[in-house]
Amino acid sequence: MHAIICQENGSHYISMVFGYYSDRARSYYADYWIVWDSKKERLIKWPTFKPKKKFLEKQILIVDAEQNDWNLNQDGEGCVKFLNRNLLDSIMKENNQPQNILEQCRKIDKGYIYDEIHEIKTQKDIEDLDWTTGNFHDAYIAKKKLQDDGKLYLRFEGIWGCDLEVWFWGDLEYDMSNRDPELVDDPYWFDSTLLLHDGFVYLIDEEDMTVEKITTDYCYFKARHMEYRIIPK
Repeated sequence: MHAIICQENGSHYISMVFGYYSDRARSYYADYWIVWDSKKERLIKWPTFKPKKKFLEKQILIVDAEQNDWNLNQDGEGCVKFLNRNLLDSIMKENNQPQNILEQCRKIDKGYIYDEIHEIKTQKDIEDLDWTTGNFHDAYIAKKKLQDDGKLYLRFEGIWGCDLEVWFWGDLEYDMSNRDPELVDDPYWFDSTLLLHDGFVYLIDEEDMTVEKITTDYCYFKARHMEYRIIPK
């Protein structure tokens, strides 16, 4: 698992994610992830949301949701298999963290490359983008343009923690009339479905959709190709 870590000064960096734990019964602000610091020198706890804000503002964006090497409980909490919560709690308290642990973390992190522009080609690509965007919850289409090269460009804003640029092309078909900010009073998406079917990629502004259910009652996009770029806040 890898993520974009959004810092208070507006900068960000990419880190492997080594664990996640939550205490939702106490507070949303008690959620945290185990990640590298910005210099990749030690492990730190990184809260899901920026502290002491009036509204929930995400400061970590999962860009690669792979957790095959994790031990997880029924609530989705856990960490990579060679660590555990007690060990991590102990490590977090140390000024000089154990070098053998840090080297193991570096070893499994080695070779990861973050692609700033990513194309949707597989089910895993879909899962990764769903993690990043929260299934497009609270998103709206702030900009749209049919480019000279035939690609449809969209900029989604309102997503927790980021904006998103998207490009569709190849046998392009779409209808966004019921979510177009220039046409409707409520352009906000509550949920979404992103799917691959018969060589096409589809994005629809409703959960649990299938191709057969798509009508002009929905905002939808269909094309041979879909690329996106995450813009952290």
